[in-house]
Amino acid sequence: MRPPFRFPEDLITLRRAWQQAYVELAQAPAEAATTTLRHRLIALPGTLCTHPHWTAPDASWCSSP
Repeated sequence: MRPPFRFPEDLITLRRAWQQAYVELAQAPAEAATTTLRHRLIALPGTLCTHPHWTAPDASWCSSP
């Protein structure tokens, strides 16, 4: 029996940060300065998709349609 699969902790942390940035942006008042949040939402997916975990032959999260 195979042990349960576990994503690397830093990858999980990046994904949570991405989700948290979306939550913060959604909850920000219309007049709030959201540039920093928007920059995070641009940067985090790139960091996630270029994480070394995805170089494994069977890892395809970022390249799937």
